[in-house]
Amino acid sequence: MECVVGNTCSIPTNWGLLRPCSGFPTKNGVLKVCSSSCNGRGVNGARLKMLGSRTVWNEGRRGLRGVARCSMSGNSMQSMALHQLSEWLSKQGFPTQDVILTGFGEEGVGLAAGRDFKEGEVALKIPENYTVTGVDVVNHPVVAAPAAGRGDVIGLTLWLMYERSLGEKSVWYPYLQTFPSTTLSPILWTAEEQQKLLKGSPALEEVQQRSAALEGEYEDLQSYFTKDPQAFPQEYFSLEAFKSAFSVILSRAVYLPSADLFALVPYADALNHRADSQAYLDYSMEDQAVVFPVDRNYKEGEQVFTSYGRERSNADLLITYGFVDENNAMDYLDLEVGLVDGDRLLVLKQQILQQAMLDSPQTFPLYLDRFPTQLLTYMRLSRLQDPALFPKIVFDKDIMLDQANEYECLQLLMGECRTKLGNYEGGVDDEIRLLKNKKISQRERVAAQLRLCEKKILTSTMTALRNRLAPIRGIPTKSGGLKDPNADINEMFDMVEQVASAPKKFFDNMFKK
Repeated sequence: MECVVGNTCSIPTNWGLLRPCSGFPTKNGVLKVCSSSCNGRGVNGARLKMLGSRTVWNEGRRGLRGVARCSMSGNSMQSMALHQLSEWLSKQGFPTQDVILTGFGEEGVGLAAGRDFKEGEVALKIPENYTVTGVDVVNHPVVAAPAAGRGDVIGLTLWLMYERSLGEKSVWYPYLQTFPSTTLSPILWTAEEQQKLLKGSPALEEVQQRSAALEGEYEDLQSYFTKDPQAFPQEYFSLEAFKSAFSVILSRAVYLPSADLFALVPYADALNHRADSQAYLDYSMEDQAVVFPVDRNYKEGEQVFTSYGRERSNADLLITYGFVDENNAMDYLDLEVGLVDGDRLLVLKQQILQQAMLDSPQTFPLYLDRFPTQLLTYMRLSRLQDPALFPKIVFDKDIMLDQANEYECLQLLMGECRTKLGNYEGGVDDEIRLLKNKKISQRERVAAQLRLCEKKILTSTMTALRNRLAPIRGIPTKSGGLKDPNADINEMFDMVEQVASAPKKFFDNMFKK
C-alpha cells in the first residue's frame, strides 16, 4: 500500500486499531493514556512474574560493584541531582555502563557514548533489581492495597506519591530528585487553559477525556486516603499531587515489551527520543536485565538516542511526555471518512471494504508530506455510483476512476481540511510570530508548537489537493499548459518510506532492534 501527495508509503489497513498507545486498567474501567513504545498493547499484571521474585531496594542490598558515570556542565540543581544519583548508584553497586550522563545544552540531559558503538551492540544493561515495577508495588506495605487491580502506571504513580511523602527518608530519594516535580502535559492544565491553548486541535478532546478519567480514578482512591491520613498525608495525596505524579510516571516509565510491563529504570530513563530511532529498551530473560542495543553506529561522545514509539503524533508526545518535536517526520493528524448512509450500493461497498480489512467509518493519517493512497481509494469508492467501475477499485494503487468522481472526492477532502483549519484561531504565520515572543509561558509555547505543526499538515495537504485538482478544473500552470495530475508527487518529495501493512510486521518493526 502506498501514500499519495508525495513519496510512496504504506500504513496498516486497520490503522485506527493499531496505535502506539495503551489503555491502562483501572478500577473503573480503562484510563486511556499513551505510553512509551507500548504500541497498542495492554498491560497485564500477570506478566509481572516474568521478572521473578524481588525485594525493595535498600542501602544494604548487594550487587555488582561498578561506577555510574556522569559528565555535567554548569551548577544547575538538575546537574547536581544527576551527579548525586551517579554517586548513589555507585554505592549501591550499580554496574559500569558504556554510556555517560551528559548535558546537551537546550536538549537537556541525555546519555553520551562512552566509546565507539557498532549497530546492534548493547550500550546499557541494567540488572532487574535496580528497576521499579509492579512487583515492587504489589509488595509495598502501604500502596499495595489501593493499587490492586489498577494497572502498572497507576500503581507506579501511587508508589511515587508515597516515596515523595517520605522525603529524604526514602531509600529512593537520590533517584527521585532527578524527577521533575511535574511536566508540561496538558492533562495538568486548567480547563480554561486547555480550551484556550488547544482550541482547534484534536488533542483538546483527548486531553479532556483523559483528565476526566484521571479525576474519576482519584475519586475512587479517596476512600483509601481518607481512612488513613497518617499513611496518606493530604499534602502528598491531593488531586494535584496525583495528577503531577501520574504525568511524571508517564514521562519516565519505560515499557518493556518482552515482559509486557512498565518500569522505572534509573540511568536508562535519561535516554532522549528521536523520531527516526529504532532502538528500544527491553527486558532480557537471559541477562535478567533491561538492555539497550543501539540501532546505528555511534562515535564516542555522541548522544545516544532511543525511540518513545514509532508513528507518534506531536499531540501524543505532548500529552504523554510534555514536549513537541517540531522535526517529527511521523507527526500526523487523523481524518475519519465513511460510506454514505442510504447509498443504494451500500451493502456491496461494505463487502469491498471488508475484503480490504477496512471499516466504515475508517480513520486515516495525514502527514506533512504525504497521505495514504487508501484514503483516496476509499473516498472514490464511497462516492461511486457506477457498479461497472467497482473492478477498478484497488487499495494499494492510485487509480482514478473517472474525472467527475475524482473531482468530487478531492473537493470533499479539501473541504474537510478547510473546516479543520478553520477550527483554529489564526494561521501558520500567527503561530510563528507567537513563538518568537520570549515572554510567553512554557505551556503557551508547547501549545503553539503543537498548533503550528498541525496547521502545517493541513495547509500542506490542501496545497497538494489543489495541485491534483488543477488539471481536472482545467487550470493552466505557469508554463501555460495543464498540470500533470501526478506532477506534485515528483516535484514535492524525493524520499521513499515503507511501513509494513500486516499487523504482525507492523509490531515487529516497531520493536526492531
